[in-house]
Amino acid sequence: MQKIGDDLWVHDDSMKLAGTKLGLRMTVVKLTDGSLWLHSVTALSPELKQEIDQLGKVKYIVAANNAHNTWLQDWCEAYPEADAYVSAGIPRKVPLSNYHILRDGLENAWPEDLDWEYMPAVPFFNETVFFHKKTRSLIVTDLIQNYPDEVPTGLAGVMTKYIFQPIGFKGTCVAPPLKMGFMIKDKPKFTEFIRSVQGWDFERIIVTHGDIIEENAKSVFTDLCVRFLK
Repeated sequence: MQKIGDDLWVHDDSMKLAGTKLGLRMTVVKLTDGSLWLHSVTALSPELKQEIDQLGKVKYIVAANNAHNTWLQDWCEAYPEADAYVSAGIPRKVPLSNYHILRDGLENAWPEDLDWEYMPAVPFFNETVFFHKKTRSLIVTDLIQNYPDEVPTGLAGVMTKYIFQPIGFKGTCVAPPLKMGFMIKDKPKFTEFIRSVQGWDFERIIVTHGDIIEENAKSVFTDLCVRFLK
């Protein structure tokens, strides 16, 4: 666990994907009431659980994108009293009993600490993004990604250079599927979503994949998403 701001921590991990290593990041927020809000959980281990428990009581576990459910059940079983807030596709993959679907119209359970916007018209993701007010941090799952420039060696390097990078998983980028026009089912609604996120006063973007964006975060976001504003 690494503390990166007031009441804000991250845990970096990775998983194997098609022969290469994919970096992952969990974000942990201590809310005003002292409880913990976990976003995009990584693999659960006794050591990580001990670190989490030292920070406070886990009250919320957030899986805000259809593709990010691998360890969700482990965490929900470890913290059965916690409420899970998940994207619409996840209950079809994970047997959950105590959960809420992140969607338009759902009441914000954390108004003192977090704002959030649901990404409409992209059922492939059903992603929700968050703004941590105290640290002015935008927290995303797949919307924005930031991969290092160096290419790994061996098979992972071959996969990265000839498969992942050519389809868009390179440097600082929006999720490559969003570049495919057919993925966005209602472009005006999606544009409204992007403008709402732009309106937040964030100075950092905590990505789930790649390096945290600490410099010129608003400009980076605007430059990446200008394609959706036309």
